[in-house]
Amino acid sequence: MKNLTLALAAVLGILFFFSCKKDNSANASSVRPKTYTENVTSSITGNSVTTFDLTYDNNNRLISVVSTPAPPALKTVYQYGTGSFTLDLYNSDALSIHEIVWLNAIPYIDSTFQYNDTQDTSTEKYIYNAGKQLVQKNEYTYSAATGGTLDNTTTYTYDNNGNVITETDDFSTTTYDYYPDLLTSFSLDMAYLPAPRNLPKTVTINTGGTTESATHTYTFDNNHRLVTDKIVASNGDIIIKSYTY
Repeated sequence: MKNLTLALAAVLGILFFFSCKKDNSANASSVRPKTYTENVTSSITGNSVTTFDLTYDNNNRLISVVSTPAPPALKTVYQYGTGSFTLDLYNSDALSIHEIVWLNAIPYIDSTFQYNDTQDTSTEKYIYNAGKQLVQKNEYTYSAATGGTLDNTTTYTYDNNGNVITETDDFSTTTYDYYPDLLTSFSLDMAYLPAPRNLPKTVTINTGGTTESATHTYTFDNNHRLVTDKIVASNGDIIIKSYTY
């Protein structure tokens, strides 16, 4: 995460959506949002509001994220196989990113292969410890002539609750602080990675000696489902993520 504003934005197909801990009597489908809205106020890009319709398969896995109204400007489609799945991101009906994701025996993400509409090809390798925590991610630029060239390595450390507390790559260090009483129950997107136990309170990014931070505040409905996640950055940018069920 090299830029705080970009890091906070919900880049579909890449970032996670989190919910608070669900009531034990609720079924899985009742806590998965039907729509997701992102309201961004930025000193650089101005204000924008985008709403996405979310659909799931019979296993409650996300299968599409489509911006509204039609025709959609952005659409992400997932297709699941045995031991792998694919992700296709469309921009105005043109394929922008295609990614193949392979799973390990846990099953979490083992590796990926991605190409985009600018002729860039990349691949990733995910490494876990004995506790099934992601401890390292290696990112490579790929070409048929030379194979993979390592571009970036990210390492992770955890607290006693299994939450990532530091994320360090070749360019920056990100630290996380969490609400002790707000628990994560599931991740909608990229569910094949370990999710933190708690919801984040503050995220701080240090890049080349420059530090920026963001603070999360949440609201919930009477069924303890996440309704809004308001993120206020130290540069004044604000992102409000809201969900309907």
